[in-house]
Formats: sequence, C-alpha cells, structure tokens
Amino acid sequence: MAARRAWQVFIMLGGLFAWAAQFTILYGATSTICALDRAGATVLGIGIIPATIIGGTVAALAAAAAVLAHALRRHRALQAADASAADVFMSQAAILISAFSLAAIAWHGLPAFILPACA
Repeated sequence: MAARRAWQVFIMLGGLFAWAAQFTILYGATSTICALDRAGATVLGIGIIPATIIGGTVAALAAAAAVLAHALRRHRALQAADASAADVFMSQAAILISAFSLAAIAWHGLPAFILPACA
C-alpha cells in the first residue's frame, strides 16, 4: 500500500518535477554560459543559449505530457473500477498539476526567445 501511494504522489508531482528540472537547466546553463562569456557560441547553427532553452523546454514538455497521459489513463481506469476517494482525488490532482505544469513550462521557455541572452 505504501509503495503504491508513493508512486501516486510521484505521478501527481511529476509535472512539477519536469518544470523544476527545466527551470534549473535553463537558468543554470544560461548563467554559466554568460559567466564564461560564451554566449556567441553556436550549436548546429543556433546560438548555444537558444539551443539549450529549446532542448530543455522540449524535454520538460515531453516529460510533463507523459505524466499527463499516464494520469489520464489511470483516471479512466479508476472510473471503471470501484476506487477509493483518495485514489480518485490523487488522479484528478495529477491531471490538474500536469496540465498546469505544461503551461508553466511553455510560459517559462517563451521569454528566452524575446529577451537577449546575457543582457
């Protein structure tokens, strides 16, 4: 029972974990690149900072979307079964948190394309 509940909590917070990882990667990489004065470097013809932002954002979006898809499948399965109120609540919370995390990840990646790097 405890392992199942721990897994439910992990899934419920999975979108937030993806957003936190994106936040850390974007700001950590950007500050390190700016501190090393490497903002002009390119990767595959794209500036290194925009490439890092694109990669981190796409990876975080994929992770949060996977969590959301799992939460939706789990919620449908719980509706078909006779589930406890706690299980239903946690599946609904996972859906809501994952959806909000997707929006936060997209919103967080957007300013990087509007603002200049190392400004």
